Amino acid sequence: MNRRMVAAFVAAALALGAFVSIFMYVKNANDRALNGVQAKDVYVVVNPIAKGTLAENLGSNIQLTKVPAMTVPLQAVTDLAEIQSKAASVDLVIGEVLLTSRFVDPAVTAEDSVAVPKGMEQMSLVVKPEQVRGGILKAGETIGVVLTFKTSAAQPVNLPGIGSVTVDGDMITKQIMNKVLVTRVQGGTVPAADASGTSPLPAGSVMITVALSTSDIEKLTWAQSAGPLLLTVENKDADDSSSQYTNGKVVLR
Repeated sequence: MNRRMVAAFVAAALALGAFVSIFMYVKNANDRALNGVQAKDVYVVVNPIAKGTLAENLGSNIQLTKVPAMTVPLQAVTDLAEIQSKAASVDLVIGEVLLTSRFVDPAVTAEDSVAVPKGMEQMSLVVKPEQVRGGILKAGETIGVVLTFKTSAAQPVNLPGIGSVTVDGDMITKQIMNKVLVTRVQGGTVPAADASGTSPLPAGSVMITVALSTSDIEKLTWAQSAGPLLLTVENKDADDSSSQYTNGKVVLR
């Protein structure tokens, strides 16, 4: 064997050794990051999953991943048997933790929306998950709409034990709609925490389609441009009779 062949062989061996070392370093990165932190295995989405996909067909689109136990959502899937024979109720995106709440009877996923009551129209609005029960909402539920907007004039507020103070550019909050029928929901996700224990929540957006009369569509369209909205999720017994215009005077009285 001549010197050139020996040199080539040694170079190849060194390159292989370096590759293996790098591979093992990357492979163990999560373990090093989780050192000293209690970890839990959960399934995380690694490829987009379409609504209606059966749990049995998730295949390589999910991956069992160690994450800090303190950041794991209560509904996280730790055993695929929990969602056996169920289908994804929404599109699932890369990075989100697989949740039992995202899987329902396959017959339910075939329904894109609920029927629109006669005489009503539909409109959609996009909100962040924290604006509507963490982004967990489904067609058929009803919501309330709360608007907050800023006034242009300063407002005097009488504080007990302090006296009159002026709130510059006070805010006014009011629930302006209730029992609004949700006909379709798109989006709303819970992404995985990283190995350091930092949770990136909230993330993503939720598109909510609702059924309203023409006058209420005009009202909601105006409200969207006036200030931030908060959407409450109501049940049939929700009581909105205590609704009032709330500003600094009301909060601090």
